Amino acid sequence: MDKSNSFKSIAIVTVAFSIIWTGLSAIFNIFAKAGYNEFFKNTDTIFWHVTAPMGLTFILFFGYLVYKGKVKQVYQRQPEIQSTLLKWVAGLITVAMLLFAIYNFYKNFTDIFNNWNSDSLSRIVMACIATMLVGLTEESVFRGYALSQFRQENSEFKSYLFSVILFGFWHLPNIISGAPVAQAAAQTLSTMLIGSGLYLSVRFCRSVFGGMALHWLWDFALVIAIDRI
Repeated sequence: MDKSNSFKSIAIVTVAFSIIWTGLSAIFNIFAKAGYNEFFKNTDTIFWHVTAPMGLTFILFFGYLVYKGKVKQVYQRQPEIQSTLLKWVAGLITVAMLLFAIYNFYKNFTDIFNNWNSDSLSRIVMACIATMLVGLTEESVFRGYALSQFRQENSEFKSYLFSVILFGFWHLPNIISGAPVAQAAAQTLSTMLIGSGLYLSVRFCRSVFGGMALHWLWDFALVIAIDRI
């Protein structure tokens, strides 16, 4: 067995990059002070606590992929779902998540429009960029790298299960960037569920880029809520 395909080896890679992004976010607090639940408060906090650290993390992760010669593996076309039933389930869950994200976007954008201020436009633009980077990075790491690595030594179900567990634990180091322990633990569990939906969307679209698009819209629609201001 290739040791690079073991759960431990893949977990080390994903945890390392999780610590990098949360660590950078914590360091950048010197430029824009904000608690974990205030990252999307305004344009400056979004840039310093999400856009900049996640962008740098993606650059480092992509460099790692280039070094390991795994870029093509991560972004290649996903295998087709053979089961008709599972294909229908994947399609329905993908559409359900898409509709829920659109509903949240409409509701939250309406609130923003009704409470428009001088920072609203730049905050929306920065939140859009930040969540794009989150989707790009996290889907590359989990539905791209981790999933494809696990597939080399495991069944599809085990590969999905291992990757979604790591996706959940990716959020545990948010404690470093200021998240309360209880919140980080709850987020770890909830993101495993969301990760399952994103996995199905990637399989349904047969592309990690489909997962990135859904991931972006899902997060963007939530973080623009004015109750985060």
